[in-house]
Amino acid sequence: MVTAIARAGTLGCALRGGLSCGKLLARGARRGTGGVDGARVARAMRETVAYGGFLAAFAGTYVAVDETLRERFGGEASKRWRCAVAGACAGPSLLFTGADVRHYGLAGYIWVRSLVLMTRVAQKSENPAVKKLTQPTKMEHGDVVLMVGSAMVILSCFILKPETVEPAYRHFLEVQCGKSVEELSALKQLCEAGRDEDVRAWCLKIAESGALTTGNAARDLANKTAVRAMADGVVPIDRSELYRLLYFGGASNLEHLVSHVAKIFPTTLSLYVPVYLIPALLIHRGNLLSPKKAPDLLSRIAMGSARSALFLSSYVSAAWSGVDLANRAFGKGTCDGRSLMLGCSFAGWATFIEKKSRRMELAMYCASRAAETAALVAVYRGLIPKSIQRQRGDILLFSIASATIMHCYNTERDVFRSKYLNILDYVFGSAGHDSQSISHAASYEILFDATKAGKSAQKHVLEKNTPANAALSERELLPINTYVSEEQFYAASLTMKDTLNDASVEEILKLYGLYKQATCGDAMNHKRPGMLDQRGRAKYSAWERFEGLSPQAAMTGYCMLVDELTAGFETAPPSPAGSTNADDTF
Repeated sequence: MVTAIARAGTLGCALRGGLSCGKLLARGARRGTGGVDGARVARAMRETVAYGGFLAAFAGTYVAVDETLRERFGGEASKRWRCAVAGACAGPSLLFTGADVRHYGLAGYIWVRSLVLMTRVAQKSENPAVKKLTQPTKMEHGDVVLMVGSAMVILSCFILKPETVEPAYRHFLEVQCGKSVEELSALKQLCEAGRDEDVRAWCLKIAESGALTTGNAARDLANKTAVRAMADGVVPIDRSELYRLLYFGGASNLEHLVSHVAKIFPTTLSLYVPVYLIPALLIHRGNLLSPKKAPDLLSRIAMGSARSALFLSSYVSAAWSGVDLANRAFGKGTCDGRSLMLGCSFAGWATFIEKKSRRMELAMYCASRAAETAALVAVYRGLIPKSIQRQRGDILLFSIASATIMHCYNTERDVFRSKYLNILDYVFGSAGHDSQSISHAASYEILFDATKAGKSAQKHVLEKNTPANAALSERELLPINTYVSEEQFYAASLTMKDTLNDASVEEILKLYGLYKQATCGDAMNHKRPGMLDQRGRAKYSAWERFEGLSPQAAMTGYCMLVDELTAGFETAPPSPAGSTNADDTF
């Protein structure tokens, strides 16, 4: 318990502290913000300690309840429900972040993550009705579709109804959107202006302010002249043109898109560097100190940070460009709530810039924020009774989500992504902490169904039936020990050619991808074949599909797939030099 509390508290302080440092550094780098004062630093420190205490209390409560129930009812008898109860009991630990602070954003995000886990569990079901019900969740680009819908809700409310966006997230958007508060307010007024007289008054106000200043004297003069002409009634009012003058400064849509991405990229980069660096310091600090592994890990951190920063820069820039396109689509002179909502949805398409493995994570976060914003809109419109508003729904939501997640962690580990398993294993205990080689049971959903996978995995369990191992606790006997050895992997590779007779193209490509992942690591570290090499590109795509999978997990997946395609293979340890090379076979 002490270890779990210490690790969870350290993790909470590190994550929250890193984000707070990123915010303070970004604020200090921006002009006109007043810099970083002592009050902001003190508040950041209080929040860091509060989040560390929250996670420490969560871990301590969970372990205490889990061990108590296990002692009382027995490990095997309580396995199916014990961790769910412990997770629910640990949920109220969220109060450590502040008894008067509502955390619907955090609770909503964790709740959405728990729904994702339950969906993955349902996808493994053999029940035809359940399979049909979960079919829509298997859309190839469902994450992008979810981001498009979330962007439409969040960004349109951020502009038209900013009070419905949670304050911390609203501040985040104000910092990252690349537009001043005055410009955002002016856009809201333009969209809400009903009569032409209101628009002319708006034009006069804008012409006399500094909102049309771009730094180019000739362009500024032309923009102010065009706005004054509409204010004086010399030319007809064109709201879409007014939007372009206000937000694009007279530039074209494409010119503004490119320049705006370049303008805010340094700010978004300063946000993402701690997001990638801090988890690496916690989970892979041993590799960071290794002369051989550190350069590769640091380069991946740099590439990941730059890619995510480019995504966020493109996300907000695409929203402003999208509003212009929507204004034109609705007809000349349009700039209202309809075109604003449609235009903001364009931001979601920037999700394609991110790695596939991160897209669903982003979609889940934004979906929780969109749901939170929609709920606040309902509150402001009086659709939710005040008696319900006074209840701590965030604590209830977080407790339910915690129960679901911890239940899956105990009984359905294969539905987790590797980084989340690494974090949970780091806090609650798993093999490999002290040596900085944390491993976990990989998800084999994309290879074969759960029933066959479960049976096949048991054939390749390492033989460790010693008295000492028999005495291990249930917590230590997690599926972590079901990895194959290198000898078993090479034995499977010797029989690989025998599996190709009846295997489909898809199965062959899976074999190739797993072999390359096990022996060469991630595909991103190797050059993609040229456009004319279609066969090579197909093989590379199959390899890329398993990015992030550890060598041990890839070896295990490879052996399991070989075993599924054959009647079994002998696991006598051959020499690695005698194994079949995947490049020679495919």
